[in-house]
Amino acid sequence: MSDSNYNPESPPEKLVVIGKMDPKRHRFPCCIVWTPLPLLTWFLPFIGHMGIATTSGVIRDFAGPYFVSEDNMAFGWPTKYWVLDPYRAQGGPSSYDRSVSLASEEYQGRM
Repeated sequence: MSDSNYNPESPPEKLVVIGKMDPKRHRFPCCIVWTPLPLLTWFLPFIGHMGIATTSGVIRDFAGPYFVSEDNMAFGWPTKYWVLDPYRAQGGPSSYDRSVSLASEEYQGRM
C-alpha cells in the first residue's frame, strides 16, 4: 500500500457521515460559527461570539466558565460560518469529532 500511515494492525476507522448544511435548522457541519454580541459588535464589528460544530452540525458553544452548551449559543444563532475540512484533521472526520469533544471536556474543567 502506498499510504505511509497505513498500519494493517490498527483498527479500522469508524465511518462518519458528514451532515448537510441546513441554516434553517441551524446545522453547520464542520464549521466555526460566529454570532454578534449585542451593543459591542455594533461599535466593534469584528468582536463576536464563536462556537464549533461537529460533523453532524451540532454546535458546541463555550458559553461561560466551566460550561459548554450544545445547540444553544449564548448570544443567539450564528450569522456567519467558516467551513473546515474534517479530512485535514489527523485521523479524518472521526478524529475531528473526537477532538471537538475532548476540547469541550477540557474547557469544562477550566475557568
